[in-house]
Amino acid sequence: MRLGHRIALGMLLVVAISGGLSTFVGGFLLWQSLRHEADQRVQQDLNAAHEFYAHRVNSIADALRYTAIGERFAEAVGQRDIGYLSPRLDKVRGNASLDVLLATDPTGHVILRAQRPDLAGDSYADDPLLSRVLRGSDVASGTQILPISGLAKENPALAKRAGIRILPTSKASPKTLDQLDSGMVICAAAAVRDPSGALVGALWGGTLLNGNYDLVDQIRDTVFRDERYQGKLVGTATVFQDDVRVSTNVLREDGSRAVGTRVSAEVYDAVLRNGRTWLGPAWVVDDWYLSAYSPIRDVGGDAAGMLYVGVLQRRFNSVILRTFAVFAAVALSGVLAAGIVAWALAKGIARPVSGLAQASEVIAQGEFSHALPVERDDEIGSLTRSFNTMAESLKERDALLKERTRQQLTRSERLAAAGRLAAGVAHEINNPLTGVLTFAHMLLRDAPEGSQEKEDLEVIIEATIRCKDIVKGLLSFSRQNEPQKTLADLGDVLRKALTLTRNQAHLSQVDTREELDPNLPQLVMDPNQIREVAVNMIVNAIDAMPDGGTLTLCTRHVTEDGAQWAEFEVSDTGCGIAPENRDHIFDPFFTTKHEGKGTGLGLAVSYGIVMEHDGQMKVSSELGQGTTVTVRLPIAPEDPRHDDEDPRSGH
Repeated sequence: MRLGHRIALGMLLVVAISGGLSTFVGGFLLWQSLRHEADQRVQQDLNAAHEFYAHRVNSIADALRYTAIGERFAEAVGQRDIGYLSPRLDKVRGNASLDVLLATDPTGHVILRAQRPDLAGDSYADDPLLSRVLRGSDVASGTQILPISGLAKENPALAKRAGIRILPTSKASPKTLDQLDSGMVICAAAAVRDPSGALVGALWGGTLLNGNYDLVDQIRDTVFRDERYQGKLVGTATVFQDDVRVSTNVLREDGSRAVGTRVSAEVYDAVLRNGRTWLGPAWVVDDWYLSAYSPIRDVGGDAAGMLYVGVLQRRFNSVILRTFAVFAAVALSGVLAAGIVAWALAKGIARPVSGLAQASEVIAQGEFSHALPVERDDEIGSLTRSFNTMAESLKERDALLKERTRQQLTRSERLAAAGRLAAGVAHEINNPLTGVLTFAHMLLRDAPEGSQEKEDLEVIIEATIRCKDIVKGLLSFSRQNEPQKTLADLGDVLRKALTLTRNQAHLSQVDTREELDPNLPQLVMDPNQIREVAVNMIVNAIDAMPDGGTLTLCTRHVTEDGAQWAEFEVSDTGCGIAPENRDHIFDPFFTTKHEGKGTGLGLAVSYGIVMEHDGQMKVSSELGQGTTVTVRLPIAPEDPRHDDEDPRSGH
């Protein structure tokens, strides 16, 4: 069957099946959309409620601040003029709807209470808001939980309001208290200063939220406009102290406010224990609401309670059902229309797709220059242009890959030739050098002290030893010795390498840091050769920091493309490697060190050792910033036949 026929048949099948599925899927998506919209609305309502709450706190702070800077007020506080202060504080308390208002001296001792002028002299200095003001702030505000004993001192009626009886509530977590022993107060403190700016006293005022419904009713009337559904309020708001409703317009079945009831356990855990905002359906007293809860934090930053807004879920469900019915009718009409255009769409898609398939076969054969004509200015045309761009990119990457492969082969051939040359030269030179060194030591033993002859012989011996070191490096580079692999701990090998080089690091004022993973498995390797690699890397790092610096040696477990690797890095904060030298760092005899500081074989020998271990080695560097050399060694998969054997036992 041709592509066009298959597409047309497939579309017709989709149209037929969609008649049964479109209503379900569409309804589900519609429900999700409306639910998301409802969640956003509730979140916005919660944000608005927080604005009302913050505005109430700020209004208390503003009232105290304006009172504190009023004419004659600072003078009256400084002179303890009770005759002036008493009516003034009483008027401010009434205008600002405050339950508590008092004035203190600069040490925090109460001068006058608005409601209890007979009770003064006690200290309020430990109050967190007042203490901020006494230490220099002009105004401080927030939420506090005050014990009933403290509220009773201000007004016994406040203590009675705060001591709300906790009622049994379904879905709430267990609680041992049967009555609150504290109250939630939004409060503020303001500094009173004389004209010179000196602190002469302070004001402290607040409103007890327990049993006060002004705030929650203001939120309900402004945000939800007192809307009702089936005789029940659609929108509600609540202030919680801990998990107990202390101010709410959620109603019980008898029509009374649900003060003293508690929030469900899952909301309590999310909001008060974990400090998160809750958004979603929640059981509120006796019905389900689309709800939003967020913590109310006290002046110390701890969650003291919660602020809640919610919309009756029944109203939301009725909107869903009505909208779903409309959607079902529209979906049915769409299914009928889709069947009419199926054939035309199939014919328009099949032809350009067939062209793309043929062009893909041409490119698969390596002909990257093949391009398709762009005949349409729609998605198919965009796909054709993208295909042509892809073909051009493949052509460029193919050329780049070939060039990189050629460079890698050239480098490998050069290293192989250098290895063969190194093996021959090393064996030819080693024996004569041994003879020269032996006879030079014999002559040195007979040379007179302080003579020119002795100095010349010492120069000969030093030069001969340097030649032997070069020969030794050549032998290592030529890999004349097969690695003696065994199970070994990479961390122990690296620590021994650090120990060998620690004195050199100390002399060069280089700090060494170890970040070794203690959980790396043992590796099959030649520990002596890997230690030689690590020593070479560490010595190079030290030489790169002649003025001191930091050398970091770290190990880690790496998984890449399903392969397991043990990786170790040597990083320095030295001079770095110039960009023009980075392609040559593994070449034999290439070095940027000063004459006499290195043979240029260290990294080349190390590279050969790592390759013998089927590993990987790479260098990254920034000029003036430092260099990092990374070595990866393979972690062999565990052999189930040796699960009960100790790999360190050698058996």
